[in-house]
Amino acid sequence: MEAIAFRIGSSKIALSDEGLVITTFRRYWTARQWALLVNVISQLMMAGLMWIKTPSASTARTSPSIVHETPLPRYKDMRIEGVSALMYGLMIPTNHSLRKLFEVFPWHELDIECAAVYKNQEHGAPAYPPQVLFRIMLLMFYSGTPFESATLQRLETDVAWRWFAGLSLFRPVPNAGTLNRFRGRLKVELFESIFVKLLKACDEAGLVGHIKSYYDMTGVEASATQATPYQRAVILAKMLSVYLDQEQGGVGVISKEQIAAIVLEVLQEKHPSLKKVEAAQIVSSQERLEEKLGQPDKDKPHWWQRMWQGIKDFRNQLTETPVNIADHVRDVAHALVSSLPQAFGDPDAAVGHTRTNGTFCGYKSGFLVDAKRWIITVVIFVALNKPEAPTVVEALGKYHTTFECYPDELGLDSAFDRDEVHVETERHGIYSGVTVRSRPGPKGVYHADAFVWNEQEELVCPNGKVMEKVAGPYKNGTDRYRSTVDCAQCPRFQQCMTEKQRQKKKPCRELTTCTAAHQRAQRSRERSRSSQGRALRKQRFASEGVFGHLNTYHNGDKAPYRDGDMNYIAQLMVAFVSNLEKLAAYA
Repeated sequence: MEAIAFRIGSSKIALSDEGLVITTFRRYWTARQWALLVNVISQLMMAGLMWIKTPSASTARTSPSIVHETPLPRYKDMRIEGVSALMYGLMIPTNHSLRKLFEVFPWHELDIECAAVYKNQEHGAPAYPPQVLFRIMLLMFYSGTPFESATLQRLETDVAWRWFAGLSLFRPVPNAGTLNRFRGRLKVELFESIFVKLLKACDEAGLVGHIKSYYDMTGVEASATQATPYQRAVILAKMLSVYLDQEQGGVGVISKEQIAAIVLEVLQEKHPSLKKVEAAQIVSSQERLEEKLGQPDKDKPHWWQRMWQGIKDFRNQLTETPVNIADHVRDVAHALVSSLPQAFGDPDAAVGHTRTNGTFCGYKSGFLVDAKRWIITVVIFVALNKPEAPTVVEALGKYHTTFECYPDELGLDSAFDRDEVHVETERHGIYSGVTVRSRPGPKGVYHADAFVWNEQEELVCPNGKVMEKVAGPYKNGTDRYRSTVDCAQCPRFQQCMTEKQRQKKKPCRELTTCTAAHQRAQRSRERSRSSQGRALRKQRFASEGVFGHLNTYHNGDKAPYRDGDMNYIAQLMVAFVSNLEKLAAYA
């Protein structure tokens, strides 16, 4: 081609077959500016620009250091060419936070670890290396950007972000569909595996002490619209009509109005507001629902398909053909209540309540945090209407799977003062400091916690008198204990007996309790009130600062995706960012 030369301000650009030459003349620079430029470029050249080239992802199948039994995927060549390297070197400070984050984790290993989920070894277009797409996702949570689309938009113009992701200035940015397919391809299992890889790095760096740990949960608001009781009633009535039409040969034996009346009867137990709704209104609204559902099964929303699966499960459990169709419809309706969507836009989100966030629609995220450097060792993610106590058992199981040990001490708040938690901590020899729940007895009298066990394992009443076991164990595992003295003469008579019990001819306090659980609860209270337990509970409040930091700076309290698995991945990424920051700070 014919050489082209062009002058722009104080610089000159020349383009020919041999290459591109950009000339900037020294006379247009001040002495200080020129010295600074020379110093920066000299340092970059002496360093070989290696820190700039490092983020580029090579093809995993050509890695010389790893022997593979099967061919690996074909990844895109992501080399950063000279112009981009020079610009990155000039514009990204040596103390930039992203440089510190990049240096402490072996990103290239992700290409190998994720290779099994790619099927383009022989055919198909080369894929983006997993490490590149993972780092783009990390930028989203690191910066607190709410959506992937906004992340990609910033990636177009942010030089430091492009370098961190491994993109040259002249390479187009991946689109949102690429990131969506990437998340779906790796699924929860691989993201958990990558999170564990970082945990092992933190452990090797001495950031995990395995002595004191703290567990707590926080609310995560879903990107969804809460379903109203009326909408749930319309959906349930429509599902029952479709069921009768397709599975029972039509709805002729029972009208849509009767179906709607049964639905209102079933749902009024949970939604009293439906008592003002007429069956005719439900029938009328089904027509608008039919338009939204579409005709082909593949167009049906996820929540509809889940409800239909619930019907199949119910039908498979039937042992005989239903005779009374109305009773059968009522049984099916009861079985489907738990499958009704609680939100539109995210079918796995649920309506629930937290102490700090109030009532909303979303999830609960639980973090098990090691106290040495506040490393998040376990992430638990459940729907907002799920109980919290069982998640402690799951968290400790994951901790042991990762580290092959348990923490020596565990701090918990009063939400986890449950027997299943006491059983698990005692079984593994974990010293638990659980904030004791306030449990008032019936109508203000002493709760069962006021009755304690002495060293002889005898149950003692609040007045210090031994009680005798008079019955049990019952089928539910409880025993009954009764006072051995005349309670009418007890100075605690008014606080220990209800008014009805005090009016008996021979008032005598009885207590029905599960002996083993009652003893575990007493041991938990004693640990909590000891000096060690108080110190453990006091330090627990510092661990809550981890939640505050993640919610404020990394959108830890927002669920950006549209189903539970993807939002669990989001929480893993939030925890990954937190741990990566700690590793960069202390390594």
